[in-house]
Amino acid sequence: MAWTSITADALKDEGIISASEYASITAVSLPDGVTGAQVVAQVIANAVAEARGYIAANSENILGIEGTVPDELRASVLVIIRHRVFTRLPKMKALLDDLRVKEYDEAMRKLRDVSNGTFKLVQPITPADPDQQAGGGSMQVVNKAKRWATRKKLGGLF
Repeated sequence: MAWTSITADALKDEGIISASEYASITAVSLPDGVTGAQVVAQVIANAVAEARGYIAANSENILGIEGTVPDELRASVLVIIRHRVFTRLPKMKALLDDLRVKEYDEAMRKLRDVSNGTFKLVQPITPADPDQQAGGGSMQVVNKAKRWATRKKLGGLF
């Protein structure tokens, strides 16, 4: 499967939020001068980075090109974005009904399952550069010590 980037239009185009909700989000302006569109862009970047962190936490996974998520997790990441946008912008929390909160909980559970290795991902066709891959959790033997005590040298002690 492919790894794709997520844009603000994907929220509306893929049916995660309605057209009227999308218009309300982009029309909002926060007191500090930040627009709703800027909030959405920041939430998207954060959610994608978080999802990639969950993916990289499992050493069996390889990350795709920077800023992309696998198709298997795309809907989950969009649900997480919706939830976080609605909780970040004023007067939008009312749009989070029980079903949407449950979808968010399921999306977070799926990310944890990816991290634990119980939800497998198809590896990307074009992986990210090696310096962008997670490097923790593995061990490499740098030097092997010579064995001084062997069965022949310790003859009679066994």
